[in-house]
Amino acid sequence: MQSHTTRLTALSLALTAALGCNRNNDSVGREAAQQATQHVTRASGMVDNLLDGLKTGLSHAETVVGAAMVAPVDAARVRNRLLDLGDDHNAVGRELSFFPTYFVIAVGPDGRAIAANRTVANDWSPGLDVGAAFACVGAALSGAAGTCAGTMPTRPGELVRNYAVAAVPLRAEAGGPVLGALVGAYSFGGLAKAVRVALDNETQRARVQLAVGIWNGTRVVPSGNDNDVQQMYLVPQALVAALPPDVGARVASARPSTFTFSQNDGAMQWGGAIGQTPRLGAATGLIVYRAPLRQ
Repeated sequence: MQSHTTRLTALSLALTAALGCNRNNDSVGREAAQQATQHVTRASGMVDNLLDGLKTGLSHAETVVGAAMVAPVDAARVRNRLLDLGDDHNAVGRELSFFPTYFVIAVGPDGRAIAANRTVANDWSPGLDVGAAFACVGAALSGAAGTCAGTMPTRPGELVRNYAVAAVPLRAEAGGPVLGALVGAYSFGGLAKAVRVALDNETQRARVQLAVGIWNGTRVVPSGNDNDVQQMYLVPQALVAALPPDVGARVASARPSTFTFSQNDGAMQWGGAIGQTPRLGAATGLIVYRAPLRQ
């Protein structure tokens, strides 16, 4: 039978081990949060590159699509030119294939859609007031290419989504009059997925689990019922619920902020970071979650 002293010694060692484990767990979460901060900064740059690259790619299609915008405008002809932009057998198509666009739309001088890069049976765009939804479309109709963000419904019954778009003027020939605008859009969910895939590739040797979302001023995208990305890229509800309650204020802060939390009774330590993405709007921010696979 163990002596009283032996039992006390064993209890002391157990408590010391447990406290040491807690300290180690705390440090795991803090380290993951610091790494997530670096991911947020890196991801903001990725968003900038995706928008700038899309704007450049669309500008190379200016006369390709613009030639189909000469009056009288034939929507079928415009749609065929847009579908050609998805063909990697031509130089413009190869360039644009690098960008995960949700849609590419040609709009007329009134800012309303003529056609999208969809087959006629699946083209929900004709008549949509794209110019009213995105300020940079109006600028493109005035001759200036640019990028911006906004919301717009697509097909009936679907969620009203947040989009980041690039818009360029359409001309039938270089230096000619502006006949409309070419608009390429990323859904916020698609942007978050693109960032996640890039970060997964960069951290492959580190053996970590990542999740990436965009705070759109009210909620995390993609999560819940968002269907613009595969389920594996949705931010799980458990991670959404772990966000600090002042996430909006943190997004408005000049620097990324961190948070930590645990799952499975402390067996899984997570670190997260929240930071600005100025190109997507003042109330919009990136959220990156990170957890080591071995803890």
